[in-house]
Amino acid sequence: MGEDKPFGCTLYPLSYNPKNKSFYFDTDCPLMDDYLDGLSDKDSDAHQHLSKVNDIIVQLEKTDPAFLQVNHAVDVSYFDLKRITAVHFSPKQNKKKSKP
Repeated sequence: MGEDKPFGCTLYPLSYNPKNKSFYFDTDCPLMDDYLDGLSDKDSDAHQHLSKVNDIIVQLEKTDPAFLQVNHAVDVSYFDLKRITAVHFSPKQNKKKSKP
C-alpha cells in the first residue's frame, strides 16, 4: 500500500489521544522496546516515524479533529495501549521563534 494506506495504519503501532495531546503504544507490538529506545536518536526509524505522524497530526488537528478522536477511541477499544510519557504533542504552529 505504500504511502497510500490510511493514516491509522501509518500511525500504528502508535495511537494519538487528542484530548491530552499524548501518544500511546500498542503493547502487543513486539517492537515496543526498540521503538521507545530509538526515539532519542534523530536518525532512527522510530524518531522519523514519530516525526512524520506528528506532522500529519498537526494538519489533522486543523482539518479533521473529529477523525483523531474517533481513531483513538477505536484504538482504545482494540489495543492494549501504554502511554509514552516522554513524548507529548506540541503543535508547531504554537512554537515561538526566537529572534536573533
